[in-house]
Amino acid sequence: MEDYMYPYTMIIDGARAGTDQHWRIYRIHMILGYAQALADIDNNEDFYKKIKSVFDDKGTLFVTWLSEPTEHEKEYVHKAWVSIVTDYEGNDIVNDIL
Repeated sequence: MEDYMYPYTMIIDGARAGTDQHWRIYRIHMILGYAQALADIDNNEDFYKKIKSVFDDKGTLFVTWLSEPTEHEKEYVHKAWVSIVTDYEGNDIVNDIL
């Protein structure tokens, strides 16, 4: 079950492990919201437009970027990924650029 964030059709999905997938997709929404909030503090309102897709594969987060992210932009995602708000996930983040 893929989910799309509009209006920029960012694709989000999670590994299918029973009912676990819905929780992973919900968590990705929280991660993206947290990351965008960090970007907004830096006046980087277009941060989310650089992301094509986000996939949580049983604790490893895969982020596909439409263009090269800055170190700050990767840090927004990392801070959101390891936060208590998003359940303290500390596994790897794999960044791919289209």
